[in-house]
Amino acid sequence: MRRYFAEFNRVTSDNIRIAAKKLARQGLSVTVLAHKTSLLIEKPDSMSWSELKDALRSVLQPRRGSVMLSSETTGKTFICRYGGNRPGDFILQ
Repeated sequence: MRRYFAEFNRVTSDNIRIAAKKLARQGLSVTVLAHKTSLLIEKPDSMSWSELKDALRSVLQPRRGSVMLSSETTGKTFICRYGGNRPGDFILQ
């Protein structure tokens, strides 16, 4: 399993717990952190990177949502947002 830290802005229903439940239904192990917009996500080895990205996009508000995803293993950080000129793309920072 790979572990990721995700910081969300504008999830669907504006409720991080609902977003966590939706991600858990898609096969991810999710823990809501004390900071009310953050999740610790464990991706099973059977899930591909593109499936993880699709799952994260599915909990964002379509016009203004965004997520910053950091990998514990590689240390890389990706940002996905629906505003701007590359909506929905995960961009390496």
